[in-house]
Amino acid sequence: MSHLKNKVQENTTHPYGTVEEISPKDDFYFQWHITERCNQRCAHCYHDRYTGERELDSTELLEVAERMLGAVEKWGRVGSFSLTGGEPFLRQKELFSIAKFLDDRDSVGYYDILTNGSLIGRETLTELPRLKKLRRVQLSLEGARPETNDMVRGRGSFAATLGAIQLLKEAGLVVSVMTTLTKVNAHEIPALIDLLEGHGVDALAVERFVPEGQGKNMLDQALTKEEIKDAFKTIHQAGRLPRPMRMLMYRPLFCLLDQEDSTVGARCSVGTNALTVMHDGTVFPCRRLPIPLGNILHDGLYKIWYDSPVLWAIRNPQNLKGKCGRCDLVSLCRGCRAVAYAHSGDYLAEDPQCWA
Repeated sequence: MSHLKNKVQENTTHPYGTVEEISPKDDFYFQWHITERCNQRCAHCYHDRYTGERELDSTELLEVAERMLGAVEKWGRVGSFSLTGGEPFLRQKELFSIAKFLDDRDSVGYYDILTNGSLIGRETLTELPRLKKLRRVQLSLEGARPETNDMVRGRGSFAATLGAIQLLKEAGLVVSVMTTLTKVNAHEIPALIDLLEGHGVDALAVERFVPEGQGKNMLDQALTKEEIKDAFKTIHQAGRLPRPMRMLMYRPLFCLLDQEDSTVGARCSVGTNALTVMHDGTVFPCRRLPIPLGNILHDGLYKIWYDSPVLWAIRNPQNLKGKCGRCDLVSLCRGCRAVAYAHSGDYLAEDPQCWA
């Protein structure tokens, strides 16, 4: 395993934490939902159910982890993970068991924990700093004002999230915030950046709103291509300035703003170096592209990865339709297949929010 360990150690130390980055050519990313249960009901959520039905038990979860790492090691890659839900701290015992399992494997570069922060307490703050490969804890905030955020995430969640950020920072942890862009909050990006920097947040990432699950009821809040362009330009301009908080721009379409900077933009990872594993072992191409490819416990990752017609169709850029199929930047972007699917029912369709 030493060659895998070297792929992590030889890369540059992340400037916003002590865990080292992984080269894109070596990385294989899993978004792992250990539960669908959640104590919040966000209006834009991609979940449509919040039950523990078919939830894997602790033994099965560790078997899933073993299968993920077995594939990563066989492929000569380094694994990175987002451990999430639902709300992962509803299964805190299992969450920490998985994290410690990952800590002990050379083929793991790092993992993040994605949480709403509402269940972070004294035990959590004691355990989290002990996790060796925890890169950062990600929380979500949907605006710079309580009114904006709480409209989406529920009454009182704005103050609660800021409180959780403070507790995590006091514990010495690296904290990032995710914002989902809609007509509700896009205009508040500059104020949100100021707010988060004032609270010591280390990084800000944005996601485009994908109308699925609960979010289907917010279809009218999806941004137009011009509104996406304006929002991305604002974030890109903020990211070019020397500042304490990093703007994470590893998303399709950002490359339209800067094709030279490797930290700006990223190709859609579907079929390339990423998969999503759900609470019952079902595997999706990505969480926002909810097309079942199989079950990791029943089918295994090799069959899913190499036999899926969905993944093979997306891997071939000649299959992309509309402007995505004609674009000179297809190797840098490929559009978001989830956004295309949500708006058209066709995961090969052009990205409807591309302004090029």
